[in-house]
Amino acid sequence: MEEGAFLDETIDSFFSQQSLSDKEKGIIYQITSGVVRWKGYLDWVLSSYARQEIKKDLRYLLWISIYQVAFMKKADYHVVNETVEYVKKEKGKAQANFVNAILRRFIRENSSKSAIPKGALSRSFPEWLVARWQQRFGVRDTDKLLAILNEVPAFSIRVNLDRISLPEAAALLYEEGITTQEGLLSGSALSVEKLTPVLRSKLFSEGLISIQDEMSQLVGLAIGPQRGNRILDACAGLGTKTHQIQEICPDATVISMDNEIKRLQSVTNRGKTILGDAVRNPFKREIFDTILLDAPCSSLGILRKHPEIKWRRQKQDIISFGKYQFMLLKALWDNLARGGHLVYSVCSFEPEETLNVIARFRKEKKFVLENPLPFLFNKEYFLSLPYETGTDGFFIAKMKKL
Repeated sequence: MEEGAFLDETIDSFFSQQSLSDKEKGIIYQITSGVVRWKGYLDWVLSSYARQEIKKDLRYLLWISIYQVAFMKKADYHVVNETVEYVKKEKGKAQANFVNAILRRFIRENSSKSAIPKGALSRSFPEWLVARWQQRFGVRDTDKLLAILNEVPAFSIRVNLDRISLPEAAALLYEEGITTQEGLLSGSALSVEKLTPVLRSKLFSEGLISIQDEMSQLVGLAIGPQRGNRILDACAGLGTKTHQIQEICPDATVISMDNEIKRLQSVTNRGKTILGDAVRNPFKREIFDTILLDAPCSSLGILRKHPEIKWRRQKQDIISFGKYQFMLLKALWDNLARGGHLVYSVCSFEPEETLNVIARFRKEKKFVLENPLPFLFNKEYFLSLPYETGTDGFFIAKMKKL
Protein backbone atom coordinates (compact mmCIF):
# COMPACT_ATOMS: atom_id res chain seq x y z
CA MET A 1 0.00 0.00 0.00
CA GLU A 2 2.92 2.37 0.61
CA GLU A 3 3.74 1.90 -3.08
CA GLY A 4 0.27 3.05 -4.16
CA ALA A 5 -1.94 -0.05 -3.98
CA PHE A 6 -5.39 0.05 -2.35
CA LEU A 7 -6.13 -1.63 0.96
CA ASP A 8 -9.11 -3.75 -0.11
CA GLU A 9 -7.59 -4.95 -3.39
CA THR A 10 -4.26 -5.77 -1.74
CA ILE A 11 -5.72 -7.73 1.13
CA ASP A 12 -8.24 -9.56 -1.08
CA SER A 13 -5.38 -10.62 -3.34
CA PHE A 14 -3.41 -11.84 -0.33
CA PHE A 15 -6.35 -13.80 1.07
CA SER A 16 -6.99 -15.47 -2.30
CA GLN A 17 -3.47 -16.93 -2.21
CA GLN A 18 -3.59 -18.19 1.38
CA SER A 19 -5.46 -20.88 3.28
CA LEU A 20 -6.76 -18.90 6.25
CA SER A 21 -9.72 -19.19 8.57
CA ASP A 22 -12.31 -16.43 8.80
CA LYS A 23 -10.95 -15.59 12.25
CA GLU A 24 -7.41 -15.20 10.90
CA LYS A 25 -8.64 -13.07 7.99
CA GLY A 26 -10.59 -10.88 10.39
CA ILE A 27 -7.57 -10.27 12.63
CA ILE A 28 -5.28 -9.54 9.68
CA TYR A 29 -7.75 -7.08 8.20
CA GLN A 30 -8.37 -5.42 11.58
CA ILE A 31 -4.66 -4.90 12.23
CA THR A 32 -3.75 -3.88 8.67
CA SER A 33 -6.56 -1.38 8.18
CA GLY A 34 -6.05 -0.04 11.70
CA VAL A 35 -2.34 0.52 11.15
CA VAL A 36 -3.00 2.35 7.88
CA ARG A 37 -5.69 4.47 9.54
CA TRP A 38 -3.44 5.46 12.45
CA LYS A 39 -0.15 5.59 10.55
CA GLY A 40 0.38 9.28 11.25
CA TYR A 41 0.14 8.71 15.00
CA LEU A 42 2.28 5.56 14.88
CA ASP A 43 5.01 7.33 12.94
CA TRP A 44 4.90 10.19 15.43
CA VAL A 45 5.52 7.70 18.26
CA LEU A 46 8.51 6.15 16.49
CA SER A 47 10.03 9.49 15.53
CA SER A 48 9.77 10.54 19.18
CA TYR A 49 11.59 7.42 20.41
CA ALA A 50 14.22 6.64 17.77
CA ARG A 51 17.15 8.93 16.95
CA GLN A 52 17.87 7.27 13.62
CA GLU A 53 15.70 6.04 10.76
CA ILE A 54 14.14 2.65 11.40
CA LYS A 55 14.39 0.09 8.62
CA LYS A 56 11.13 -0.56 6.81
CA ASP A 57 10.49 -4.11 8.01
CA LEU A 58 11.11 -3.19 11.64
CA ARG A 59 9.01 -0.04 11.28
CA TYR A 60 6.07 -2.10 10.02
CA LEU A 61 6.49 -4.57 12.87
CA LEU A 62 6.54 -1.75 15.43
CA TRP A 63 3.44 -0.15 13.85
CA ILE A 64 1.61 -3.46 14.18
CA SER A 65 2.73 -4.01 17.76
CA ILE A 66 1.98 -0.49 18.98
CA TYR A 67 -1.42 -0.57 17.29
CA GLN A 68 -2.34 -3.79 19.10
CA VAL A 69 -1.38 -2.28 22.46
CA ALA A 70 -2.98 1.12 21.93
CA PHE A 71 -6.14 0.28 19.99
CA MET A 72 -6.90 -3.43 20.29
CA LYS A 73 -6.27 -3.48 24.03
CA LYS A 74 -4.25 -6.68 23.83
CA ALA A 75 -2.22 -7.64 26.89
CA ASP A 76 1.00 -5.61 26.85
CA TYR A 77 3.22 -8.47 27.94
CA HIS A 78 1.82 -10.79 25.27
CA VAL A 79 2.44 -8.32 22.42
CA VAL A 80 5.96 -7.50 23.64
CA ASN A 81 6.99 -11.12 24.21
CA GLU A 82 5.59 -12.30 20.89
CA THR A 83 7.19 -9.48 18.91
CA VAL A 84 10.57 -9.56 20.62
CA GLU A 85 10.87 -13.34 20.27
CA TYR A 86 10.05 -13.08 16.57
CA VAL A 87 12.64 -10.34 16.00
CA LYS A 88 15.27 -12.26 17.97
CA LYS A 89 14.69 -15.30 15.76
CA GLU A 90 14.60 -13.40 12.46
CA LYS A 91 16.92 -10.42 13.05
CA GLY A 92 19.13 -11.22 16.01
CA LYS A 93 19.48 -10.14 19.61
CA ALA A 94 20.54 -6.52 18.96
CA GLN A 95 17.45 -5.75 16.91
CA ALA A 96 15.27 -7.57 19.45
CA ASN A 97 16.65 -5.39 22.25
CA PHE A 98 15.91 -2.26 20.19
CA VAL A 99 12.31 -3.34 19.56
CA ASN A 100 11.88 -4.31 23.21
CA ALA A 101 13.07 -0.87 24.35
CA ILE A 102 10.70 0.97 21.98
CA LEU A 103 7.66 -1.09 22.97
CA ARG A 104 8.30 -0.92 26.70
CA ARG A 105 8.80 2.84 26.57
CA PHE A 106 5.56 3.23 24.65
CA ILE A 107 3.67 1.07 27.14
CA ARG A 108 5.09 3.07 30.04
CA GLU A 109 4.31 6.47 28.53
CA ASN A 110 0.97 5.41 27.01
CA SER A 111 -0.30 4.40 30.43
CA SER A 112 0.49 7.91 31.69
CA LYS A 113 -1.06 9.50 28.53
CA SER A 114 2.22 11.25 27.65
CA ALA A 115 2.33 9.41 24.31
CA ILE A 116 -0.68 11.26 22.96
CA PRO A 117 0.19 14.10 20.54
CA LYS A 118 -1.87 17.22 20.02
CA GLY A 119 -3.52 18.63 16.92
CA ALA A 120 -3.95 16.71 13.65
CA LEU A 121 -1.73 13.84 14.77
CA SER A 122 -4.02 13.01 17.68
CA ARG A 123 -6.60 11.99 15.05
CA SER A 124 -3.95 10.70 12.63
CA PHE A 125 -4.84 13.00 9.75
CA PRO A 126 -2.62 15.22 7.57
CA GLU A 127 -2.38 18.73 9.01
CA TRP A 128 -3.41 20.45 5.76
CA LEU A 129 -6.63 18.46 5.62
CA VAL A 130 -7.57 19.16 9.25
CA ALA A 131 -6.85 22.88 8.76
CA ARG A 132 -8.99 22.89 5.62
CA TRP A 133 -11.95 21.30 7.38
CA GLN A 134 -11.62 23.50 10.45
CA GLN A 135 -11.81 26.57 8.25
CA ARG A 136 -14.94 25.20 6.59
CA PHE A 137 -16.79 23.46 9.44
CA GLY A 138 -15.26 24.91 12.62
CA VAL A 139 -13.26 23.06 15.26
CA ARG A 140 -16.14 21.23 16.96
CA ASP A 141 -17.71 19.80 13.80
CA THR A 142 -14.28 18.93 12.40
CA ASP A 143 -13.60 16.89 15.54
CA LYS A 144 -16.87 15.03 14.91
CA LEU A 145 -15.90 14.50 11.29
CA LEU A 146 -12.45 13.13 12.15
CA ALA A 147 -13.93 10.84 14.78
CA ILE A 148 -16.43 9.26 12.38
CA LEU A 149 -13.87 8.93 9.59
CA ASN A 150 -11.64 7.00 12.02
CA GLU A 151 -14.37 4.53 12.93
CA VAL A 152 -14.12 0.90 11.85
CA PRO A 153 -16.57 0.76 8.93
CA ALA A 154 -19.60 -1.41 8.54
CA PHE A 155 -20.19 -2.88 5.09
CA SER A 156 -23.37 -2.65 3.04
CA ILE A 157 -25.24 -5.13 0.91
CA ARG A 158 -28.00 -4.39 -1.58
CA VAL A 159 -31.12 -6.54 -1.47
CA ASN A 160 -32.89 -7.32 -4.75
CA LEU A 161 -36.31 -6.11 -3.63
CA ASP A 162 -38.02 -7.52 -6.74
CA ARG A 163 -37.14 -11.01 -5.55
CA ILE A 164 -37.06 -10.77 -1.75
CA SER A 165 -38.05 -8.26 0.93
CA LEU A 166 -35.57 -6.62 3.26
CA PRO A 167 -36.93 -8.40 6.40
CA GLU A 168 -36.90 -11.76 4.60
CA ALA A 169 -33.30 -11.27 3.51
CA ALA A 170 -32.29 -10.22 7.03
CA ALA A 171 -34.00 -13.28 8.53
CA LEU A 172 -32.35 -15.72 6.10
CA LEU A 173 -28.94 -14.17 6.68
CA TYR A 174 -29.48 -14.45 10.43
CA GLU A 175 -30.16 -18.17 10.00
CA GLU A 176 -26.73 -18.38 8.35
CA GLY A 177 -25.18 -16.64 11.36
CA ILE A 178 -24.97 -13.18 9.77
CA THR A 179 -26.36 -10.30 11.83
CA THR A 180 -27.58 -7.29 9.87
CA GLN A 181 -29.00 -3.82 10.42
CA GLU A 182 -31.17 -1.81 8.08
CA GLY A 183 -29.48 0.98 6.18
CA LEU A 184 -29.87 4.59 7.24
CA LEU A 185 -31.06 6.03 3.91
CA SER A 186 -31.43 3.37 1.23
CA GLY A 187 -34.48 1.12 1.43
CA SER A 188 -32.54 -1.72 -0.21
CA ALA A 189 -29.53 -1.63 2.16
CA LEU A 190 -28.48 -3.89 4.99
CA SER A 191 -25.23 -3.36 6.89
CA VAL A 192 -22.97 -6.14 8.15
CA GLU A 193 -19.74 -6.16 10.14
CA LYS A 194 -17.89 -8.60 7.86
CA LEU A 195 -18.20 -9.41 4.17
CA THR A 196 -16.57 -12.86 4.07
CA PRO A 197 -19.60 -14.73 5.47
CA VAL A 198 -21.86 -12.80 3.08
CA LEU A 199 -19.81 -13.92 0.07
CA ARG A 200 -20.45 -17.55 1.10
CA SER A 201 -24.16 -16.96 1.67
CA LYS A 202 -26.77 -18.78 -0.39
CA LEU A 203 -28.52 -15.44 -0.98
CA PHE A 204 -25.36 -14.04 -2.56
CA SER A 205 -24.81 -17.05 -4.83
CA GLU A 206 -28.44 -16.84 -6.00
CA GLY A 207 -28.21 -13.12 -6.76
CA LEU A 208 -30.69 -12.07 -4.08
CA ILE A 209 -28.12 -9.78 -2.51
CA SER A 210 -25.07 -7.90 -3.83
CA ILE A 211 -22.16 -6.04 -2.25
CA GLN A 212 -22.66 -2.27 -2.63
CA ASP A 213 -22.07 0.70 -0.34
CA GLU A 214 -25.25 2.36 0.84
CA MET A 215 -24.35 5.77 -0.61
CA SER A 216 -23.64 4.11 -3.94
CA GLN A 217 -27.09 2.53 -3.84
CA LEU A 218 -28.67 5.98 -3.70
CA VAL A 219 -27.22 6.72 -7.15
CA GLY A 220 -29.32 3.97 -8.72
CA LEU A 221 -32.39 5.40 -7.02
CA ALA A 222 -31.55 8.83 -8.44
CA ILE A 223 -31.35 7.33 -11.95
CA GLY A 224 -34.92 6.04 -11.68
CA PRO A 225 -34.64 3.89 -14.83
CA GLN A 226 -37.80 3.36 -16.88
CA ARG A 227 -38.81 0.74 -19.45
CA GLY A 228 -37.25 1.49 -22.82
CA ASN A 229 -34.71 4.01 -21.49
CA ARG A 230 -31.27 4.10 -23.07
CA ILE A 231 -28.82 4.70 -20.24
CA LEU A 232 -25.05 5.27 -20.23
CA ASP A 233 -22.95 4.38 -17.21
CA ALA A 234 -20.08 6.61 -18.34
CA CYS A 235 -17.43 5.62 -15.75
CA ALA A 236 -18.70 2.13 -14.99
CA GLY A 237 -15.71 0.83 -13.04
CA LEU A 238 -16.48 -2.72 -11.91
CA GLY A 239 -20.11 -2.32 -12.97
CA THR A 240 -21.76 -2.19 -9.54
CA LYS A 241 -24.13 0.61 -10.52
CA THR A 242 -24.78 -0.92 -13.95
CA HIS A 243 -25.93 -4.07 -12.18
CA GLN A 244 -28.12 -2.08 -9.81
CA ILE A 245 -29.80 -0.16 -12.65
CA GLN A 246 -30.48 -3.41 -14.50
CA GLU A 247 -31.90 -4.90 -11.34
CA ILE A 248 -34.27 -1.97 -10.82
CA CYS A 249 -35.47 -2.00 -14.43
CA PRO A 250 -34.52 -5.01 -16.58
CA ASP A 251 -36.32 -3.44 -19.57
CA ALA A 252 -33.93 -0.48 -19.77
CA THR A 253 -30.86 -0.67 -22.03
CA VAL A 254 -27.66 0.11 -20.13
CA ILE A 255 -24.31 0.76 -21.85
CA SER A 256 -21.27 0.43 -19.58
CA MET A 257 -18.14 2.38 -20.49
CA ASP A 258 -14.78 2.62 -18.73
CA ASN A 259 -11.27 3.55 -19.79
CA GLU A 260 -9.56 0.60 -18.07
CA ILE A 261 -9.97 -2.87 -19.56
CA LYS A 262 -9.16 -4.59 -16.25
CA ARG A 263 -12.16 -2.98 -14.55
CA LEU A 264 -14.41 -3.43 -17.55
CA GLN A 265 -13.78 -7.18 -17.62
CA SER A 266 -15.59 -7.43 -14.28
CA VAL A 267 -18.78 -5.81 -15.61
CA THR A 268 -21.57 -8.38 -16.00
CA ASN A 269 -23.23 -6.54 -18.89
CA ARG A 270 -22.30 -8.78 -21.77
CA GLY A 271 -22.51 -7.26 -25.22
CA LYS A 272 -23.04 -3.74 -23.90
CA THR A 273 -19.60 -2.78 -22.57
CA ILE A 274 -17.31 -0.28 -24.27
CA LEU A 275 -13.66 0.46 -23.59
CA GLY A 276 -13.56 4.21 -24.03
CA ASP A 277 -12.74 7.60 -22.56
CA ALA A 278 -15.76 9.67 -21.53
CA VAL A 279 -13.95 12.88 -22.48
CA ARG A 280 -13.56 11.63 -26.08
CA ASN A 281 -16.46 9.21 -26.19
CA PRO A 282 -17.63 7.51 -29.42
CA PHE A 283 -21.38 8.17 -29.06
CA LYS A 284 -23.74 10.19 -31.25
CA ARG A 285 -25.36 13.41 -30.10
CA GLU A 286 -28.54 13.23 -27.99
CA ILE A 287 -28.65 9.43 -28.05
CA PHE A 288 -29.13 8.70 -24.31
CA ASP A 289 -32.20 9.30 -22.15
CA THR A 290 -30.07 9.18 -19.01
CA ILE A 291 -26.35 9.41 -18.34
CA LEU A 292 -24.73 8.44 -15.06
CA LEU A 293 -21.43 10.15 -14.37
CA ASP A 294 -20.06 8.61 -11.19
CA ALA A 295 -16.90 10.61 -11.61
CA PRO A 296 -13.34 9.92 -10.45
CA CYS A 297 -12.75 12.05 -7.36
CA SER A 298 -10.59 12.58 -4.29
CA SER A 299 -12.58 9.88 -2.43
CA LEU A 300 -12.26 11.84 0.82
CA GLY A 301 -15.80 10.83 1.72
CA ILE A 302 -14.90 7.14 2.05
CA LEU A 303 -11.84 7.31 4.29
CA ARG A 304 -13.36 4.86 6.75
CA LYS A 305 -13.08 2.10 4.14
CA HIS A 306 -9.98 3.50 2.41
CA PRO A 307 -7.80 5.12 5.11
CA GLU A 308 -4.77 4.88 2.80
CA ILE A 309 -6.23 7.69 0.66
CA LYS A 310 -5.78 10.40 3.30
CA TRP A 311 -2.00 9.90 3.20
CA ARG A 312 -1.88 10.29 -0.58
CA ARG A 313 -4.04 13.33 -1.26
CA GLN A 314 -2.85 16.93 -1.46
CA LYS A 315 -4.90 20.11 -1.76
CA GLN A 316 -3.98 20.41 -5.44
CA ASP A 317 -5.51 16.98 -6.09
CA ILE A 318 -8.95 18.25 -5.09
CA ILE A 319 -8.64 21.16 -7.51
CA SER A 320 -7.42 18.86 -10.29
CA PHE A 321 -10.30 16.44 -9.79
CA GLY A 322 -12.77 19.33 -9.97
CA LYS A 323 -11.36 20.43 -13.33
CA TYR A 324 -11.50 16.89 -14.69
CA GLN A 325 -15.07 16.39 -13.49
CA PHE A 326 -16.11 19.57 -15.29
CA MET A 327 -14.46 18.27 -18.48
CA LEU A 328 -16.37 15.01 -18.18
CA LEU A 329 -19.70 16.82 -17.78
CA LYS A 330 -19.05 18.99 -20.84
CA ALA A 331 -18.01 16.02 -22.94
CA LEU A 332 -21.05 13.91 -22.08
CA TRP A 333 -23.68 16.66 -22.29
CA ASP A 334 -23.99 16.51 -26.07
CA ASN A 335 -24.77 12.77 -25.85
CA LEU A 336 -27.83 13.48 -23.69
CA ALA A 337 -31.24 13.93 -25.34
CA ARG A 338 -33.25 17.07 -24.61
CA GLY A 339 -35.44 16.46 -21.61
CA GLY A 340 -33.06 13.72 -20.49
CA HIS A 341 -31.21 13.53 -17.18
CA LEU A 342 -27.55 13.47 -16.27
CA VAL A 343 -26.92 12.17 -12.75
CA TYR A 344 -23.57 13.38 -11.36
CA SER A 345 -22.14 11.72 -8.26
CA VAL A 346 -18.85 11.67 -6.34
CA CYS A 347 -17.77 10.07 -3.07
CA SER A 348 -16.54 13.45 -1.84
CA PHE A 349 -18.04 16.41 -0.01
CA GLU A 350 -15.43 18.96 -1.07
CA PRO A 351 -16.89 22.11 -2.74
CA GLU A 352 -14.42 21.96 -5.65
CA GLU A 353 -15.84 18.57 -6.63
CA THR A 354 -19.50 19.12 -5.84
CA LEU A 355 -21.38 22.44 -5.80
CA ASN A 356 -18.61 24.40 -7.49
CA VAL A 357 -18.59 21.98 -10.43
CA ILE A 358 -22.36 22.33 -10.86
CA ALA A 359 -22.22 26.14 -10.53
CA ARG A 360 -19.50 26.38 -13.17
CA PHE A 361 -21.36 24.01 -15.49
CA ARG A 362 -24.53 26.07 -15.10
CA LYS A 363 -22.78 29.06 -16.66
CA GLU A 364 -22.27 27.09 -19.89
CA LYS A 365 -25.27 24.76 -20.25
CA LYS A 366 -29.02 25.06 -19.73
CA PHE A 367 -30.50 22.65 -17.22
CA VAL A 368 -32.56 22.49 -14.06
CA LEU A 369 -31.61 20.62 -10.93
CA GLU A 370 -34.27 18.12 -9.89
CA ASN A 371 -34.71 16.47 -6.51
CA PRO A 372 -32.50 13.40 -6.90
CA LEU A 373 -33.94 11.19 -4.15
CA PRO A 374 -37.47 10.37 -2.92
CA PHE A 375 -36.73 10.94 0.77
CA LEU A 376 -35.43 14.49 0.24
CA PHE A 377 -37.90 17.36 0.60
CA ASN A 378 -37.55 20.35 -1.71
CA LYS A 379 -33.85 19.73 -2.34
CA GLU A 380 -31.86 20.36 -5.52
CA TYR A 381 -29.04 17.96 -4.63
CA PHE A 382 -27.93 15.41 -2.04
CA LEU A 383 -24.84 16.20 0.02
CA SER A 384 -23.82 13.82 2.80
CA LEU A 385 -21.51 15.24 5.46
CA PRO A 386 -20.44 12.21 7.53
CA TYR A 387 -20.75 13.95 10.90
CA GLU A 388 -24.37 14.85 10.06
CA THR A 389 -25.58 11.69 8.31
CA GLY A 390 -23.47 9.06 10.05
CA THR A 391 -22.63 7.66 6.59
CA ASP A 392 -19.92 8.16 3.98
CA GLY A 393 -19.40 11.57 2.42
CA PHE A 394 -21.22 11.73 -0.91
CA PHE A 395 -22.79 14.06 -3.47
CA ILE A 396 -25.54 13.48 -6.04
CA ALA A 397 -27.04 16.01 -8.46
CA LYS A 398 -29.68 15.27 -11.12
CA MET A 399 -29.67 17.67 -14.08
CA LYS A 400 -32.52 17.82 -16.61
CA LYS A 401 -31.41 19.07 -20.02
CA LEU A 402 -33.49 21.94 -21.40
